Amino acid sequence: MVQHAGHDHRYLTPPQPGQTRYRVRLALSRLWSDPLSRGGLALLVNTAVTGILGFAYWLIAAHLFSTYAVGVAGALVAAATLFSGIGQLNLSGMLMRFLPTAEDKSRRLVLLTYAYAACVSALLAAVSLAGIRILPLRPSPLHLNLIESAGFVFSVAATAIFTIQDSVLVGLRRAVWVPAENGAFGIAKIVILFILGPARSAFALFAAWMIPLTATIPVISAVLFRRYLPQARKRRSTVLLGRRTALLGRKMRSSIVRFAIGDATGGLFTQAWMYLLPVLVTASLGASVNALYYTSFLFSSTIDQVAVNFASPLTVEGAHTPSEVAALIRSTLRRVFAIILPIVLVLLLICPWLLRAFGDKYVGGAPLLRILLITCLPKAISAVYYAYCRIERTTRKSAFMQAYVCLATLSAVLLVAHPFGLVGVGAAIMAVQASAAVASSLGLRRGCRAYRPRSRHGRHRRPGIPRPDRHPDRVRRPRP
Repeated sequence: MVQHAGHDHRYLTPPQPGQTRYRVRLALSRLWSDPLSRGGLALLVNTAVTGILGFAYWLIAAHLFSTYAVGVAGALVAAATLFSGIGQLNLSGMLMRFLPTAEDKSRRLVLLTYAYAACVSALLAAVSLAGIRILPLRPSPLHLNLIESAGFVFSVAATAIFTIQDSVLVGLRRAVWVPAENGAFGIAKIVILFILGPARSAFALFAAWMIPLTATIPVISAVLFRRYLPQARKRRSTVLLGRRTALLGRKMRSSIVRFAIGDATGGLFTQAWMYLLPVLVTASLGASVNALYYTSFLFSSTIDQVAVNFASPLTVEGAHTPSEVAALIRSTLRRVFAIILPIVLVLLLICPWLLRAFGDKYVGGAPLLRILLITCLPKAISAVYYAYCRIERTTRKSAFMQAYVCLATLSAVLLVAHPFGLVGVGAAIMAVQASAAVASSLGLRRGCRAYRPRSRHGRHRRPGIPRPDRHPDRVRRPRP
């Protein structure tokens, strides 16, 4: 500590070392102390760890198993992910919004979500398998025997619970557990892959993925129900001081149902245009051109995960401290753009060389990739707006916005794909996302203004400053 001349020894300025290490440690400590930054960075690390370990898994599988086995196992994993995703009905967003305020009913809310997602996902998988066995279709990877079918249905239910556990950890401000959980799962499935490698069958490759996933569920559940959920209950009970807590009764159930319907509907619209767009490009321009589109889409969708990963902690922190929503929105936007802006600028410069790694034929997709990279900026604003709608429990507004994006994007691509090619497809996507970002920014601006304190006459004033007396000399007479 340094003491300045002429000042009291009690007022000491902090040290100002010029070392880069000190500045980095100070910045990291500030980020770690902020729950919003801590949750967002933890989810970003989780995305990177999941992607790297998943790529390593399939790379090793390609050397240990035949091409047919890898293809069938990949289809089984994709089908299990699809059924579990549909069966959840986007309940992850509901947990992140309502779990912070569920109080002593947090355990019941989590258990009901587990049961609902697992049952609906397993039912969808069972019906699909039965339909494939009954209908005279072509040979399908999902044409399994009885034992394999039972294992597949069980794996779908386990995948649904595994995914929801991440949302529970985020809702309890324990997002740092998410990369640890998925990292352990990624390493374990690679180890089991070597153990089951001599089997050489497609279902053995699928089992190497699902066995560690299923084994992770009781471990994380024990941590949640024995440590973190009781802590949340105790903390809420001491704050309420005997006052009756919020029950998972009719009012809360109706709020959750309305929230889940809007959130699930919006999520379905978003998935619809993302998954149908390659089909439209293939139908209009051909499979070879769709290869260029899909490669560019993979790069841009990876950058989109930055905003999505910060939107989840925003929902949680907004539910914890509703009075700080305006500051949380601004902080989230600053952090998201501080990360994606440099990445987008660098990729705009190196995208031709980046695509050349896939082959010389893919370099022709560089103009489309540039357009999609620029489109990541307005999409980040929309992602933050969807999180704000979750905080306000107005998911119907985000559902309308996502429906507009879906219908407008698909319609515009149908109109411009054939005459203008891939550049027209990219321009249509960017135009729709830019218009949605404008509407989202207006909604965020109104939301931030709504959380600013107002004076008696409706004017905004700074918080903590009392309203001045306009007539200090006037004597107020008491009412008779």
